[in-house]
Amino acid sequence: MSTTTQRIARVNLIYGKGDVLNSHLNINPFTPDVSENLLRGQLNSLDGVLEEGEAEEIVAADVIDFMVLTSVNDVIANWISKLRVGGTLIIGGVDAFEASKSFYQQRLDISSFNRLVHGEQTEPYLFRRVNFSTIGMVQYLESLGMKIIKKRTNNHKYIIEAKKL
Repeated sequence: MSTTTQRIARVNLIYGKGDVLNSHLNINPFTPDVSENLLRGQLNSLDGVLEEGEAEEIVAADVIDFMVLTSVNDVIANWISKLRVGGTLIIGGVDAFEASKSFYQQRLDISSFNRLVHGEQTEPYLFRRVNFSTIGMVQYLESLGMKIIKKRTNNHKYIIEAKKL
């Protein structure tokens, strides 16, 4: 176990844009800055950063939508494996159902819909590759043995807090 993970059992995953949390070890694959609580590293596997069952909290508020569809199950399983029993995964992204509904009801124009669903695309890596619905993600996390603590959707984005049993 590294000295960093001994001090910080809370991890914040950032893909591109995102807030650095001073109370967490922050990991961003694209950060130009590296410090004691901000590492440059891959987000699809936390091996080498955290031991199995070590983290009390992993925040991935806007990360999963940028993963390749075929790797999403493995990514989420890896994150959950790093949580201790009673640990929390906070996961979020664009709610595909809510975005589609708003587009269908003409509350979102085509440009806004595309930016929301496919990303801002201001950098070569800021392309959303996959979207889920809140309901679908809740069901998936529950199928992995997670207990849903909170779930909410706001402005076409969901955030789910789930506890490892």
